[in-house]
Amino acid sequence: MRSWVMVAVLLCLTGCVEQNRIEKLGMSDTVAIDSVYEENGKPSEKDVSIAIAIPKAGTMDKQQAEILQTIAESPKDGRSKLSRKINKTLVSGQLRSILFGKELAKQGIWKELDSYRRDYTVGERMKIVVVNGSAVDMLTHKYAQIRSVGSHIDQLITQESKIHEAPDVSLYSFVRDYFDDGTDPIAPMLVVKGDNVEIDGIALFKKDRYIGKIRAEQTVLFTILSKSLKMGEFIITFMDHSSGRKEKAMISSIASKREVIVNKQERESSVPQVVIRIRLSGIILEYTGKSTFKKAVEQKKLDQDLSDAIREQLQAIVSHVQRIGGDNLGIGTYVRNSMSYEKWNNLHWKSMYPRADIRVEVDTTIRDYGMIR
Repeated sequence: MRSWVMVAVLLCLTGCVEQNRIEKLGMSDTVAIDSVYEENGKPSEKDVSIAIAIPKAGTMDKQQAEILQTIAESPKDGRSKLSRKINKTLVSGQLRSILFGKELAKQGIWKELDSYRRDYTVGERMKIVVVNGSAVDMLTHKYAQIRSVGSHIDQLITQESKIHEAPDVSLYSFVRDYFDDGTDPIAPMLVVKGDNVEIDGIALFKKDRYIGKIRAEQTVLFTILSKSLKMGEFIITFMDHSSGRKEKAMISSIASKREVIVNKQERESSVPQVVIRIRLSGIILEYTGKSTFKKAVEQKKLDQDLSDAIREQLQAIVSHVQRIGGDNLGIGTYVRNSMSYEKWNNLHWKSMYPRADIRVEVDTTIRDYGMIR
């Protein structure tokens, strides 16, 4: 009996020690990093502005996170400086998201990413996010309806990625694409609008530098180009060739399959020819036209009209991505897999990619027409 009592006492003491240890840790869940500007107006090549959010456990305060801010040479230097401002030991093991301001992302973010990549306490699933504006301002802003902005950002991206309104990009996937010579990284882009944080599209990178974006209303279309998907919706404006009028339709419950075909080159120096073939089906939820689609001929014409309109928009996205210079659709991986390693090295894909002949083909089928029928 005494042995069981001793075991129970030891377990209680162990729990107390663990509780005290955890209470002394400052476990940040979000970090924001921005450029620092010199007196001449140019961004500093040495320093960055860093802010972290530390959730307050069990508090009923309006703001459920403590925000710390400093200027430092690196994330590790920043953590050292911030630890002097708090009576806790700062740790990175609970980091969910790292926010980069757009101006810093234009200069390149590998220095900061590499610092977290080498930290064994940081999980590879940590989200990489670009802010259209200041990342530090987004984290330090006092929102009326958001009690913990770090948790809100994490949940927002997780939820929107399920319907392909934003990509869920982790530290692991960003670093993987950074080192891959056949693709370039992407990241979700957020913006502060009024008193809220919203999805602002997809940030496009060339290696570690931000070079442009995909608008928020184009994110599903971009995803259709980059992979097959089973869920999503978008609004499309198309020409009804039977009436000669422009109509709008919302296509929902989208299922698409992507196939990338690389045509064999006649000469090693010739520009690669690539076809992105999309087969897409969905359900019409909204429609502004007057057709009822009760007849098979009307349905067939609609499929063709939608295919033409979707192909036009997808081709415009491909042209945009090529023009700014990043292979964010991963076309290079298919070109690389179509030839020998020696030919791939001699191709100099990064310089040839903007001139590559990349065409989009679309075959659309509407499965259901909703209450129109």
